[in-house]
Amino acid sequence: MPKALLFTAVLLSTLVMSAAGSAATLAETHAARGVACSGCHEENPPARPVETARCQSCHGDYQKLAERTRNMQPTNVHANHLGDLDCSECHQGHQPEKLVCSECHQFKFTMPKSR
Repeated sequence: MPKALLFTAVLLSTLVMSAAGSAATLAETHAARGVACSGCHEENPPARPVETARCQSCHGDYQKLAERTRNMQPTNVHANHLGDLDCSECHQGHQPEKLVCSECHQFKFTMPKSR
């Protein structure tokens, strides 16, 4: 990605974050931290969702994620009875994130912003 385009993406996402108070989507969070679209998507323009293996190449496997989020309250969503879900079940990329656990449970916390 050309540096000017990356700079523009980061600038726009920063403005969106400033106006909203926080990133609304995972893509905006990544852009604000300088991760280009190609950091997640293999093709341009993207033709399919990002696969979990691609997420794990930066964020670690399920065991590492469970360890990193061990202090989540009231429960650690990465150490759950559903097993190894695809990251995209909760982390939507270009849409607001959703907590799959809340389809059955009524936890009283908001989903943390992506890191």
